Amino acid sequence: MMRLSRSVLLGTSCVLWLVGCDGGQSDVSKMSSSRAPLAEDEVLVTSTTRFHTSVGVAERLEDLSANPPEIHFQTGTSFTHLTGAPVPGGWLFKGVPRTEYYLRTDSLLRADILTSARHVDIGTQRIGRADAEYPRVDWVTVQLDLRNLSPWRHPAGTYQPGSSLQAVATDVDMVGDLLVPDDTPEGATSIETDDAFLLAYNVTSMPVFRADAGDRMYVHQLGEFIAGGMPDGTRVGYSAVERSVHLPPLDFVPDWELNPLSIDAELQPLALQEFPLDWRLSEFARQVPQVHPRALATNVWFELHPTPHTPAEQWMGDTLHLLRLVMPRGSDSDFASQLRFGNPYPSHWDVVGVVNYSTAYAAQMPGNPSRTVNILGGYTAIEKLEDLASGPIVPKVSPPRSLRIDWKPTSTPHEVGSVHPVVSWSPPAVGTATAYRVIVRQFFPMFGVFVGTGSINVPGSVRELRLPPGLLEPGAHFYVSVLAIDAPFWDVEQAPLATQNRAPYRSATAYSSIFTVAP
Repeated sequence: MMRLSRSVLLGTSCVLWLVGCDGGQSDVSKMSSSRAPLAEDEVLVTSTTRFHTSVGVAERLEDLSANPPEIHFQTGTSFTHLTGAPVPGGWLFKGVPRTEYYLRTDSLLRADILTSARHVDIGTQRIGRADAEYPRVDWVTVQLDLRNLSPWRHPAGTYQPGSSLQAVATDVDMVGDLLVPDDTPEGATSIETDDAFLLAYNVTSMPVFRADAGDRMYVHQLGEFIAGGMPDGTRVGYSAVERSVHLPPLDFVPDWELNPLSIDAELQPLALQEFPLDWRLSEFARQVPQVHPRALATNVWFELHPTPHTPAEQWMGDTLHLLRLVMPRGSDSDFASQLRFGNPYPSHWDVVGVVNYSTAYAAQMPGNPSRTVNILGGYTAIEKLEDLASGPIVPKVSPPRSLRIDWKPTSTPHEVGSVHPVVSWSPPAVGTATAYRVIVRQFFPMFGVFVGTGSINVPGSVRELRLPPGLLEPGAHFYVSVLAIDAPFWDVEQAPLATQNRAPYRSATAYSSIFTVAP
């Protein structure tokens, strides 16, 4: 296999090699292990992006100079700040004590991890070719000619979602909705229009499709099915993939001009798989007061997702659902149903379920107690499909207990005397936390909303931490969330971003009331 030259290797952003799927040591790992051993006070940070396709995994070592990492370590009640310096293949810090330190992986988002590791890789996992181009276009017009649809249905409220279309690519990174005119006839089995749109949701925008690289696109039709009824008589429907077509390789360059994407295809019906849903919503409802004494249950939903090119234990997230079920707001009655969905993807891909039970606390708005602003939290889980089907769906972890700031209970509003207070908590009553995440949000009165100012991921052995610089400011209003996370395949300290979505993953939130930092 041909290697790139060392001069290219040290360029700003270069594809290194194709690793394959055998799980052996990659050349990126070999390069890291081949450099001189780190000194006692040194920390090396690298960023390796791994691109997953049907032929293997390509790795690319990223240049960190555009958004370099930072380190803060605690010295008494304050912090020492280290900026580090670029070295071949990464970013090197010197003068780091042999103790835990805060590694700021993204200085713009103030995303920190608390770690004692001497080598941390902050790269991510991606779907699609490493050499794919993304020209920052989020939507394009579509000349659409689809045939052999299941009879088209219009939505009839939140719980009757009707028919919809998805567009998904896995040779390049793209997930999106195909939006058709509202006047598409009820019962239509074909759609021919020049007024459709493809709206992409992936972070990197729409890709350039290259037929010579084998880039293809799936088009799915999702239909409406009935899951059952609630005690008050509400009929609950859900949306699931039922027809699909995998288009042949195509050439398309998205732009903001009138360059429409042409889709001309005949959809094929899929064999529908059955999934026995046994959702013990009453068990989730019992946890709501542990989130916050004044919290109420809000959004409740369940989804099934594919795991492109990987098993569930290596799921990367960022996929569109095969099935989506939205329950009535605040549902607290157990719900059972036999759900059906089609799966057009290769049989060696896994399917995971995503469980969401959200809560909100309507807090009085600082400076205007006659108005309220929602503080949000809840329970989220990512589980393998077979594990969800093996028994009732119940919470596997509960919120952290005894949330405190500077050792004072946080259930009522109060003032904090420092921009570096200590946030502490006790382990959850249900389950075992392998990690915790602390999130800080600031209230902006001009807009009447809370905006995140930073987050810290910490190992499950940690029970308290002092907030590092940049998260709080004097005179402003904030609240803190602490998530107890049970994620056995998440390597928080050494690969915090690449491994965080791997199944199983469960998190439960506790949040504080609003507090004010002393001027």
